[in-house]
Parts: sequence; structure tokens; C-alpha cells
Amino acid sequence: MAENIEPGDFIDALLPVVGQCARASLIFYGQVADIGKAADKSLTGSKAQDASTAFTVLDAAVQDILLAAVLQHFPFVRCIAEERTPLKKRFAGNTSPYVVILDPIDGTLHFKRGDAPYHIVIGLACNGQMLAAIVARPSEDKIFTAIKGKGAFVRVGNGRPRRLQLPKEPRTNKVFISSKARPYQALVRPALAPRESPIGAALVLTEIAEGALCAYLTRQVEVYDVGPPSLIAEEAGARCYIGQRRRPTYTQRRKFGHFLAAANDEIAEYLFAILRRARRGQRL
Repeated sequence: MAENIEPGDFIDALLPVVGQCARASLIFYGQVADIGKAADKSLTGSKAQDASTAFTVLDAAVQDILLAAVLQHFPFVRCIAEERTPLKKRFAGNTSPYVVILDPIDGTLHFKRGDAPYHIVIGLACNGQMLAAIVARPSEDKIFTAIKGKGAFVRVGNGRPRRLQLPKEPRTNKVFISSKARPYQALVRPALAPRESPIGAALVLTEIAEGALCAYLTRQVEVYDVGPPSLIAEEAGARCYIGQRRRPTYTQRRKFGHFLAAANDEIAEYLFAILRRARRGQRL
């Protein structure tokens, strides 16, 4: 019989560990050496390629601390994780429909500089659908959680979790359009106010959930970047897509050619129109 995981059990098992990692990582915020890794030359633009080289010993350490907890509670799952670490190999050969998706430090560039928020990201998917997510923003002492169908919450410090619920009409027209999708920035400016930094899919998607941004558009983004934080955004009321009304699925490591999130359907339709216009004119 196949093993089953209750999303709430996943949250209960991993939340304390994520909290410990978040607190410990702050000791090294802006005070850790970048030991580097090979640039991802498949990414569009030198800025994105430079960001892909950022790697610290904390990336590997946090990943294996989280994976140790996963192995203790859910050893049968599959694993999609950013870094190549010893414990990641322990999941090789697993065939479960459940997959743990994690990015130990999303925003490593900002983590090593100490100049903007970074995030610790982990989530659980089954048959391609996100079921549970935990995203920590240590520099603001925030932890976001979500369970599919049960809402998204944020806890600040030792306070009580507060439910995140987007209003029907966004409070802002600010949108994040990454440097990898820079040609779209000029196209949205009549209606939206784009920015491309600070970077980090977890930052952008949790800011959408908080109402600080109304949309997100990027290209060439990994499953581990957007999987767990997309559930935070969606459970707060946002919509996430990989192109024209196509919903993302999270079954294996891959890059999505396009990824967008919108606070409501009207903004999503506007972004779909931008994609169509750009493809006709520039073949993006």
C-alpha cells in the first residue's frame, strides 16, 4: 500500500526545523563568503547568470538539515532540491507520488550581501499539485505557511498566525518583472509599475500574498524557486500560470519557460495579452 502524507503532518514536522534554520542563518546574514558555483548559461542576461553563481556553505548546510528532517519523517518521498548535497542522494530511486521541493536559501545573492530579504523554502507536492508550503523570511522574522484548500498564513516572531487574504481590488499597481523578462517591462508600464529587484521568487510571491505587489512575470524559473511560494500566493487568492492559462505542475526538476502570478483574474488577463503581444512582435 502506498504511503500517504497529511499536509498538516508535513507542516508540523518541518515548521520547527525551518524556524531553527531561519534563526541560525541570521548569524551569517551579510557575513558569509560566496564560494561560488558554475553559472547557469541557459539563463537570459548576464544579471541572471551572475545571480546563479552565488553559493555559500549555508545553502548546502540548510538543505541537508531540512532533508534530515524529511528523511526522519517521510523517507519514501522524492526530492527536488536546488543544491547537490549528500542527503539529497538518499532520495534517489524513490518512486512515491509525493515530492518534497526545497530551496534552502532563495536569494543567496542578497543573503551574502545582507542587503535584502532572503527566504528558506520547502513544500510538499503530490501528483504535481502543491499540498503544503513553508517559507521563512528570516530578516523580518516572518514564517509563511499554507495548506491547499485551507488558506495561507503569516506569523511574525512569536505572534499568532494571521490569515492572508487578498482584496478584490489590489492596493497597488506594483509588479515584479524579472531581468530575464525585461522586454515585458515597457509593455506593462501604461497600467503597471514594474521593478526587477530585489530578486527571489519566494520574496515576490509572498509579497503578492501580503498585497505589496499585484503581479509577477518571469522566464526560465526552476520548480524549486516557485513551487512552495506559489501555494502561499494562491491560498491568499492569487493565480499562478505558466503561459496562457496553463497551470503549473510540480512533478520533476525543470525550468518553466514563463511563469506569472496575478492578484486577480483581470490582471492575469492583462498579462496574457502582454505575452501574446510580445510573442508576435519579438518572438519571446
